[in-house]
Amino acid sequence: MRKLILLLLVVFLATAPAYAQKSFDMRYNEAVEYYTSKQFDKAIKVLDAAKKSPGVTKEQITKANKLKNQCLASKQKLSDLNLSKEAIFAPGSGAKDSIYVTAGKAWEVTASPDWCNAWSEADVLFIEVLPNEDRAPKKGIIEVTMGKERTAYVVVNQEKRLDINCPVRIQTSPERAMITVDNNPGMLSEDFVLGEGKHRIRIEKSGFERKDTTIVLGLAEAEGVSYKFKLKPLFATVSVNVKPAEGYSFDEYPTLDISGNEVNLRPSNIKSFDVDQELSYYSLYEGDLIPLRPGQYILKVTAKGFVPEKKNITAVDGMNQVVEFVMDPICGRLAVSDEENAAGAVVFVDEKEVGTVPISGITLQTGRHTLRVVKPGFVTDADSYEVDVEEDKITEYKVSMQQYSEYLFNSEPAYCKVYMDGEYAGTTPIKLIVREGEHNFRFEKNGFFPIVKNIKPALDGEVHTMDIVMENSYPLLVSADKDSLSVEISKGRGKEKVVYASGVKTPASVLIPLSSSPYNLELFQYDTKRVYKGRFKFNDEAHNEVNVLSWEDGNAFIAANIYVLGGGIDAKPCFANEFNGTKVGKNFFRFGDVSLSKMKIVNGLTTSMAKAAFFFPTTSAHFEYPPIASGKYGLKYGDDKYADVGMLPAFSVVFINEEFRVGGAVLPFLDVDALATYTWYPNLAFTGVKLNHMSGHDIFFGAEASTRFQIINANIKMGLQTVINGKANIFRPGVDSQAAKEDQWIHLDYNMPMQFVITAGFTLGGRTSRGQNILRVF
Repeated sequence: MRKLILLLLVVFLATAPAYAQKSFDMRYNEAVEYYTSKQFDKAIKVLDAAKKSPGVTKEQITKANKLKNQCLASKQKLSDLNLSKEAIFAPGSGAKDSIYVTAGKAWEVTASPDWCNAWSEADVLFIEVLPNEDRAPKKGIIEVTMGKERTAYVVVNQEKRLDINCPVRIQTSPERAMITVDNNPGMLSEDFVLGEGKHRIRIEKSGFERKDTTIVLGLAEAEGVSYKFKLKPLFATVSVNVKPAEGYSFDEYPTLDISGNEVNLRPSNIKSFDVDQELSYYSLYEGDLIPLRPGQYILKVTAKGFVPEKKNITAVDGMNQVVEFVMDPICGRLAVSDEENAAGAVVFVDEKEVGTVPISGITLQTGRHTLRVVKPGFVTDADSYEVDVEEDKITEYKVSMQQYSEYLFNSEPAYCKVYMDGEYAGTTPIKLIVREGEHNFRFEKNGFFPIVKNIKPALDGEVHTMDIVMENSYPLLVSADKDSLSVEISKGRGKEKVVYASGVKTPASVLIPLSSSPYNLELFQYDTKRVYKGRFKFNDEAHNEVNVLSWEDGNAFIAANIYVLGGGIDAKPCFANEFNGTKVGKNFFRFGDVSLSKMKIVNGLTTSMAKAAFFFPTTSAHFEYPPIASGKYGLKYGDDKYADVGMLPAFSVVFINEEFRVGGAVLPFLDVDALATYTWYPNLAFTGVKLNHMSGHDIFFGAEASTRFQIINANIKMGLQTVINGKANIFRPGVDSQAAKEDQWIHLDYNMPMQFVITAGFTLGGRTSRGQNILRVF
């Protein structure tokens, strides 16, 4: 007995997980069925019970929670992802079906049983159920997902495989009807595989009467059988044919109104009864059919320029009526009279001859018409005129005609393009009618310079011949350091000036003749501000490039100059080397200067954020400090607290240093200008700054030659320079901090009278800097 009880316990423990698994799956499948039938509350309740099933796993709980969340989301937004069916039934031999999907955005099939194929095309979910290899029914779920927000399911039920399978084709007219076999979910497919026996067939389509019938299949139908069913419409149709009265035409296609419902007779997409969609009344279907519900209707047709037409009809189920409308035009009258030289001219309206000037009582449809008059030896000021004819009114139009001259244009070479008043007229040789007034003619041909002539015809009735001789031209590339500059190329001045190119932008390719004399070249920014003026020669077609550096200037980041004459390396000492009769033992010379961040004030006038000059000793001798009046603080090399004097700088800041330049360009890359500079180097001895330095008023007058490249440029300056009230300010080392200011400093005169100097230097600017800021006069 104990052994039997023990054996039963082992069997129970072994089968308990399987039982729990089956219990969860049953409930989960039940929840899926509730979900697919949109009974979300029931599905949630069953899922909560399924999660409490004995032996349930974490994976099963996660699976149940996922479906529960989908139920909750579907309750909130049921319409975001909708399927026309949530379940399909397939025979054991397999079948195909389709489901219409309404989705807020792109959707896809994310899961399906391995015995089903599911895919999407446009707004349709296609399902192919493979033959059932088992002898038992199957059930599976196809998952359709719209992004991460929504998921829908289709339950696929498949019967067990039967011994006899009959291919059955059920065709309907119209096509794409919903076919239901044996109360299974309806399918839009025409092809079925059914087992032996009786099958109930139901055919449904929006707007058509439902069709119910029964078919019987046996061994005789095992090879396949086909059925055709014509569905009876539950609506009437009308075909509307609209045409204008004979001799007239529609400018705009008529509009149709059926008892207040507008019908588009020219839709971009004509509907078809052979598609799976709801019937759309008052829409145009294939065969020019418009579906209507049974009843009385008023058909009204309107068209621009025609009298509206109206007809009453009675719509009957299953019947089509053809209704024709012939639209009568709304008319007015046109009268054409002579204003000047138009008497006897032939009148054409819309290119149809209607008589001669004067003429009245021309009956025309209301709206705009084209009027043209023709008379030998005379022309109108325009080829044709637009006239508007109003209903029941006489529109009067007066025509004026003028004499003209004919011009025969020949050219060397031939076949030049001719433009008359900007409009293309043809190629030479060509004969043109030239009306009264001045007219502009332009002659063009590839490889030749265009010729422009202004002609005022004599109006003498004669044919005038004009020979045009074209001059060979060759391509010239004009480029600059900046794109989109306007280019003007010319020769001569004043009335003799001839412009060969104007308004084209750099880099520009222009056609101009070869010439032994130079051309004038000007570049403009914003089409008005001239940034370059120069001359160039173009006498060899092989040398066909001109590259120009514009006059554009920019703020320099840093500029530096070294004195090579007059205060430079070979100059004499620049300040007195004795103080109160005592030799200080050291001489200094002016080496150069540096400017930081030059800024343009106005054209030609510049200041620097900071400027410094540097003075270096001429010998290696040591500086000796003379004592003050009391005999204190006189130090020599080797004394305690002694500090030698090395380089002496001078400092200036913005607005107390200025430079003014006036000049221009002598070469495309070289500027020459007159230069005047003023710099005040202030005395810093009484500001608390204990720094050996120079002070004074530095003045320069002379000339400067500078390059004009991007970023970095070299320059040479020469002229007269002087320093007024110059001082070398030396701070005494070891002086008592309580001593008087005059005892802390030695002030030596800076002896630089007016002298001739030469400096060499550079400026470093931004990418578009061309060097110095110059007031350009050439």
